[in-house]
Amino acid sequence: MNQDQFLIYSSQKKPIQLKAERITLYRQAEIIEAVSENNEIYYLFFYKYHFLTAAKAKKLRRYSFMESAFKHGMVFNAPHPFIDVLLSSNQPCRISNFKPLMKELDRRYSLPEKAFILTFFESFISKKKLFDEIKSIFYIYRRSGKNFNGYQIIRILMDFAPNHSFVRQMSSDKSFSQYRDQYDRFDEAILSADPVYFEKIAYANSDDDIYFQKLIARFDQSSRWIDLLALYSIHFSKNPSTHVYESLTRIAVSHFNAHQIMQLQEKLYHHSPHFAPLERELLTRYAEANDVEKVLTMLNGLDTELQDEQYTAIREMLHHLDLQNHSMPPELLPALVRSITFFDQEPATELLHTYISILLADYEPGYIKSLLQPFIDNRSIHPLYLKMDRMNRFSNDLEQMQALGELYDEFGQPSKAIECFSWEMELKPDDPAPLKGLSKVYGEMGNEQEAKAYRTLLKTIQRQA
Repeated sequence: MNQDQFLIYSSQKKPIQLKAERITLYRQAEIIEAVSENNEIYYLFFYKYHFLTAAKAKKLRRYSFMESAFKHGMVFNAPHPFIDVLLSSNQPCRISNFKPLMKELDRRYSLPEKAFILTFFESFISKKKLFDEIKSIFYIYRRSGKNFNGYQIIRILMDFAPNHSFVRQMSSDKSFSQYRDQYDRFDEAILSADPVYFEKIAYANSDDDIYFQKLIARFDQSSRWIDLLALYSIHFSKNPSTHVYESLTRIAVSHFNAHQIMQLQEKLYHHSPHFAPLERELLTRYAEANDVEKVLTMLNGLDTELQDEQYTAIREMLHHLDLQNHSMPPELLPALVRSITFFDQEPATELLHTYISILLADYEPGYIKSLLQPFIDNRSIHPLYLKMDRMNRFSNDLEQMQALGELYDEFGQPSKAIECFSWEMELKPDDPAPLKGLSKVYGEMGNEQEAKAYRTLLKTIQRQA
């Protein structure tokens, strides 16, 4: 499943192309925000990882579940593997109208779950219609004498429509006083018996270590591994630790492929770029994926010591690097220089020589020299630094055009070499050296006619000498 582009289907089964923007996980719900090709916003609703329906955005009601979900939930921007997993495991995603949605909720979920799920849709379905559905669930319990379950529904309505006269009346009804007191003091028995209320309280206090651990235990017991991974990710971003990182890595490895793990680690690295285990693992994954630019970018700002695993992965990546068909910005040259110190001298020099040859097509020798300056004590770097230094000095010295042309030829820049040899021939018309250079370069370029012309001219000058 491609997170960036995916399809949902209207109630008339017409495809709608969407691009995911972000996802929030909040109190057993998962909501993906996406944008259509016409810049219309859609929301996809899931409950415990099962798709419910989708809706085109209207104005989101203040204090609604939707507003709270994106304000207080665990929010992650796309692309993200959480989005990938939810979409790929719930195909096809179809928009359901109210009646089919009610039938699906009745078929799949308990009455308290149905009541809670209905609160998700306040910004998309008539609030009165939703209220009446939830109220009818309350009366099912009321008629059967299940007062605790009835009060569960009242607590849901207290969040959904706190100022409604029915809610005010039932919330203060004496028959519920026992449960009301237990709820108000966060009684452990109530928190255990009412998952919806527990997660409301736990999410509101998730920075507290006690509630953090309670959420971890709840997610683990109910196999909600995405919530578990999300909670660890949020916690790690705020306070990186080895324990949390090892826990989230263990879960990710159990459920994600290599690319998804790398995506998750990139998100974590954005918030905690100097956490050594994450830094090393992400660098290894980039190298194994042959993502040269990301490897070099990380090496540029690396604070931690590399281990054998990183050295091996980077060396293997660079051994297979085709620089001729892989463009990289010049500011990554220092990182490349740093990385080739993992090589023996000969392959290191060859790789760096190739990269400098590519850079010379667009940049002056003096600029490349400045990039090499910090590494001149390295035996692989020093000879190349000296050549850049010579080229830089020769660039403004008409007496050195022949030598400059030979250096440009050595670094695979035939056009610049021809320009230098042409100047030398102009300044020294009787000197055979620039003719030899021009003949050689044109021959290497496959321009045999020009090469032959300069060889003939060279013979003429040599006969006259």
